[in-house]
Amino acid sequence: MKARKKWLHKTIPLALAVGLTAGCSSQAQPQETQKPVQSTAAAANPNSLPPVKLTWLLRISTQTDLPAVQQEVNKITKEKLNAEVELRFIDPGTFDGKLKTMIAAGENFDISFVSSSIGGDFYGSVAKGAFLPMNELLTAYAPKTYASIPPGFWKAVSVDSKIYGVPNYQIVARENGIYILKSIADKYGLNFDQMKKLEDLESFFAKVKSSEPAGAVPFVMNKTGMWKDSLVYYGFDTIVSPTSPGTVKLNDDALTVVNQFTDPAFKEHVNLMRSWYQKGYINKDAAMVSVSDVNNLLKSGNGISMWNPIKPGGEIEVRTQFGDRDLAVKSFETPFVTSSNISATLQAISRTSKNPERAMMLIELVNTDKQLYNLLSFGLEGKHFKKVSDNRIEPVADSGYFPNKAWAIGNQFNAYLLPGQPENVWQETIKLNERAAQSKLMGFVFDSEPVKAEVAQSQAVADEFLPSLLTGAVDPEKYLPQFLDKLKTAGADRIIAEKQKQINEWKAKK
Repeated sequence: MKARKKWLHKTIPLALAVGLTAGCSSQAQPQETQKPVQSTAAAANPNSLPPVKLTWLLRISTQTDLPAVQQEVNKITKEKLNAEVELRFIDPGTFDGKLKTMIAAGENFDISFVSSSIGGDFYGSVAKGAFLPMNELLTAYAPKTYASIPPGFWKAVSVDSKIYGVPNYQIVARENGIYILKSIADKYGLNFDQMKKLEDLESFFAKVKSSEPAGAVPFVMNKTGMWKDSLVYYGFDTIVSPTSPGTVKLNDDALTVVNQFTDPAFKEHVNLMRSWYQKGYINKDAAMVSVSDVNNLLKSGNGISMWNPIKPGGEIEVRTQFGDRDLAVKSFETPFVTSSNISATLQAISRTSKNPERAMMLIELVNTDKQLYNLLSFGLEGKHFKKVSDNRIEPVADSGYFPNKAWAIGNQFNAYLLPGQPENVWQETIKLNERAAQSKLMGFVFDSEPVKAEVAQSQAVADEFLPSLLTGAVDPEKYLPQFLDKLKTAGADRIIAEKQKQINEWKAKK
C-alpha cells in the first residue's frame, strides 16, 4: 500500500497536467485532514489514458440481452474513459458464494457489488484484505460522487478511517412490512388499520388457506426468513449483520451488547414462524430456496404475500415480482437508519484490480452520467423500454433485459421513473432519509479480526440452523437449544464481549 500511495501521489499531478482544475469539497473529507478534491482526468482528455478493460461483478440475474446492453455501455465508456467494461451478472442466489470464492482464490476483477447483509460480506471481506481503501481514489477520481452522499454516511463504510465502499445512494431509512396481492386483500376485507403486530395477520392467512385453491401460499419465504428484515420490529439494532451474535436494544443509551438469539424476542419469532409453517401459511420448501427461487411462485399468482423493505414508490418495484399485479402494503415499523442500511448496497474495488484509478473513474461516471446509469438499469430505449416523458419509462415485456436492480448499480436518484411511481418519489425518499431516527451506533464499525475464528465458526452454525428455524421448518423446542449450544461452543460469548469492548472504546472517543 505504501508503494501504491507513492504512485498515486505521482500520478494525480500528472492527471491534473492534462488541463484540470483542482477544486475543494464543501463537505468534510474522508480523512482526518482536509484535502483538495481533484477532477477526473478522463473528463478532460480520455484519449490521453491508455486503453484498459475493467471487470465489474453485479448481483443481478442473467439477462438474455446483456450483450447488446454491454455493447452500448462500452461506446460510452470508451469515449469518456478509454475503457471497456465486462459486466458479469451473477444470480443473487449464488453471488455470495462465488464472490467469496473469487476473493479467496485471488481472482482478478476490478469492481464488485458488495453488501453488509445480502451479498459479499462487506466488513468480513474488508478484514480479509479483499478490497482497496479508496480515500485518495475518491477525492482524486470521484469527487462528485463523494460530495453527493451525506458526510456522516461515509463512516458506515469505513474501517480505521479508511473508506472501502461507495454507497449506491438511495433509501437508507428502512422500514419493513408486508406486501399482499390487493385483489386478495380486498376479497377478504383486510383492514390494515387494525393491524399492529404480526400476529394480527393470522386471521387473514387462515381465510386464504381455507378458501383459495390448494396451490395458494399465504406467506412466501426464502431460506433467509424475515428475521434480518424485522430486527427493528423486535427492538434490535444490528452490529455487522443480523446473524452475527451480539447487538444492542434500540432504546438502550448504555449500548449494552446482548445476544439476540437468547433474547425472548427471538424465541417468540421462531415460534410464530413454526406455527405459520405448520398451518400451511408458509411454502414448505422455504428453508431450501433462495430469493430468486421464489419468483416463479410469486409471478404465478399463487404467492399471496411476502415481507419486504418499504420505501416511497417501492411497491412498483415489488409488484414486478408478483407478475405486475397490484399490491396492498402495510408497514410494521418506523423509519430507522443504521450503518448496515448504508452498507447494504455498495461498490468496492478489488485488491486484485490492475487499474483501480480507472475503476474509480467508472464508479464516478455511473453515478453522475444519467444516460449510462439508466442504460445499465433499464437497457436500450425502444427495445427494452419506451420513454413516455423525459424522466419516465415503460419497460417492454419479455424484452430480454429488465434487471429490476437500479438500487444495486449506482445513485438511484438518477433513475427513470417506472409506471406508477410518483413524480416526487426521489424527493420524498430524500426527505425520509433526513427525518428518520438514526442508530445510536451510527459510524461504529466492528473490527472482527480479534475474533475472526469465532465469527467464522458462529456463521457456520448460523448457516446450519437458521434457514430451518427462521422459516418454521423445524420445531424450535428441539432445535433452538441445539442452535444456542453450538453457537456458544463456536465462541458467541467472545464475539459479544469483543463487540462490547470496541463499543466502549468508540464511545470514549466521541
